[in-house]
Amino acid sequence: MPRINPTPVVRLLVVVAFASLCLSSSWFDIRAKGTFTEGIEREPTLWANYTIDGQDEVIQLEISNSTPLIVYWSERETITGSGSSNSSESPSGDDTQDEAKQDDGYLNLGRARNIVKTMVVLCCLLELLCVVRPMKITRGLVIGFWFAGFFALTILVPVSLVSDSFGGGGQAGSGAQPGDGFDTGEESGAVQFAHSNFESNLNVHLTAIVWSFDSSGYDLGLVEEQHRDSVRQSPPDEGEPGEDSFIRFAGDIRIVISDGVWIWLAIPFFWILITILATMSTRLFPAASTSLPSSVDAPDDS
Repeated sequence: MPRINPTPVVRLLVVVAFASLCLSSSWFDIRAKGTFTEGIEREPTLWANYTIDGQDEVIQLEISNSTPLIVYWSERETITGSGSSNSSESPSGDDTQDEAKQDDGYLNLGRARNIVKTMVVLCCLLELLCVVRPMKITRGLVIGFWFAGFFALTILVPVSLVSDSFGGGGQAGSGAQPGDGFDTGEESGAVQFAHSNFESNLNVHLTAIVWSFDSSGYDLGLVEEQHRDSVRQSPPDEGEPGEDSFIRFAGDIRIVISDGVWIWLAIPFFWILITILATMSTRLFPAASTSLPSSVDAPDDS
């Protein structure tokens, strides 16, 4: 009977176990905070805790000082696209949305998830092949697909998450408005803010990605209809109609690595540990294996 090397079998069991834990555990915890720093009294703050894994997303929302924000939403008027100024700006907004949809087709959260799962499955299958036909090229492919899975987990998933859930990341910079993501009537297709400005910054840390943003503009829904054209043309000076419609919304989104990523990262350390133990066993047990036949043959000679 051919002798089975236990080392590839142990590697296979470790990879399959850790791959299952990786796919069933949370990958990232997202903590978002946004504050209306100007334009609304008592600076209402929106908090969001967002957890993502291989299948679902769970989000919890909380609003601090919500009463002024509710009053703001109820008092503002939704700008429709019936006006000449709005109608001329609507096509560009539609083009922007179409471009965002096209870009979203290249990489979104669902596709990034599928890439991770594919890399995980291929890594397990190649590890199984190492048991059946152990070759150096197969071992190299296992390591390569592990790196591909790690890249998909740590890069593709966070990038697609920012792009998918928070307005397209860097592309949102030119068209983002202080009311984006909130109930300010953007679904009407008309521009709700004039002279809007959006600034963002992305910082990558060892265990987290932090995306900070600062958006501001004049909310046309707070301006009387007869003064909206003048506000669109130039920002109102102090004392002019529409001056008090200025809104600023700033905050940050922190994407923190969770258990699933750490589990996948731990696989190479167990590979190294298994290799060390296998090397030590080959040095310790050969003496016992060579002495075993003599001890067994002794009774036959007698």
